[in-house]
Amino acid sequence: MRPSITILERIYERLSPVAFGPAAIVARATGVSRSEIMERMGVLPETSGPALWFHGASAGEMAAGTELAALLRACGFNFTACYTATNRAGVQFVRRTAAAPNLGALVPWDVRRWVARAYDRWHPSALFLVETELWPQLVLEGIRRGIPVFSVSARIYPRDVVLYRAIGGFIGSTLRRITAILAQNETERRRFLALGADPARCIVAGNLKHIAMPRGNATPRGSDRGALSREALGINPHDRVIVFGSVHDDEIEMVLSTLLMLEADGLRAIVAPRHVQSAAAIANRHRDIKMTLRSRDSREDWRIMILDTMGELRAAYALADLAIVGGGFKRHGGHNPYEPVFAGTPVMFGMHFDHFEDESRALYRVTPKARIHTAAEMATRIREWLRDESTRRRVLDAQSSILPDGAKIGERYASALIPWMQARFA
Repeated sequence: MRPSITILERIYERLSPVAFGPAAIVARATGVSRSEIMERMGVLPETSGPALWFHGASAGEMAAGTELAALLRACGFNFTACYTATNRAGVQFVRRTAAAPNLGALVPWDVRRWVARAYDRWHPSALFLVETELWPQLVLEGIRRGIPVFSVSARIYPRDVVLYRAIGGFIGSTLRRITAILAQNETERRRFLALGADPARCIVAGNLKHIAMPRGNATPRGSDRGALSREALGINPHDRVIVFGSVHDDEIEMVLSTLLMLEADGLRAIVAPRHVQSAAAIANRHRDIKMTLRSRDSREDWRIMILDTMGELRAAYALADLAIVGGGFKRHGGHNPYEPVFAGTPVMFGMHFDHFEDESRALYRVTPKARIHTAAEMATRIREWLRDESTRRRVLDAQSSILPDGAKIGERYASALIPWMQARFA
């Protein structure tokens, strides 16, 4: 039975070629490869046999998608995992880390004929939209074909709530078409309900990124490089190491100011820029500091190492004495503050963690001093927490006590999805 289409959905369907058509012209003019443009128009690599389609914005969402694929395979389902991402970073992540059999491509622009072409190429048994990806044509075309569409690890960024409310009638129709919304937490579930989601099909399941997070120094599944260690980096056993993870360009000065204040303390720092292409510029801009790049694979006497390689941040957290997660010292929304704690390292973070508000709130509750305002406060807190091992351990124990249970999250996803998968794979 074909779904009834609302007036707003018909308007969107007619206007989307006007909105996305110029994107193809701009892409050609700016030198985007023909293969990438064809993927945007739905010409995806073909597959045969059962397939599941996982779509997310970038590498972080793709990491969650690969975890869900691994979970479903562990439940006994055999399929090709077909991944699409909004940007190249997501596609590159899949090509580096996803278990075979898999395919990776850029997502088609949200024009019906291009989206339909993608469905024709992959014939997926189900579509999984990871986190915030709510493309109306992508959802509607799946429903037209009788394909279940799931929003998994689902969330809505606070900054987007106002926009979605402004188009409430339209976005509400899209949400009500989704087969099931598996939200990260109760806060996110309430946001979906406020925008028109069906309460009976919107549940709290948890964050898929936490499924594979081992506690302690074990290397998480999906880590690209296993060679990152203190010995490999020339770090002596008595050296104390701080890792600054996912630091945005406009936060670098705060990081360096903090390290200058700690110069006499003899600490070593690993700085992982949010955008790896920024690494060389950081090193060149601050030649007066003993700084090196990870790609040099150097054991020289460095004080700051810039992590300019992909896939090593989790391993860096595991070898550190203390971690500071970026993205929240300026208004970028923050990045996952649980990741260092899962690796066995206490964490500090900034004030602006809107994208991880539940996680940052929970950490603040057990360690209020983990939330940092200024470089001076950061330097003071680093000295305080690294003063002796017992202090550092008390902080870590408190933060570890509120970590989510990855196994239980996996069980919730399996319970919600297995009945649908059994019907599709019967």
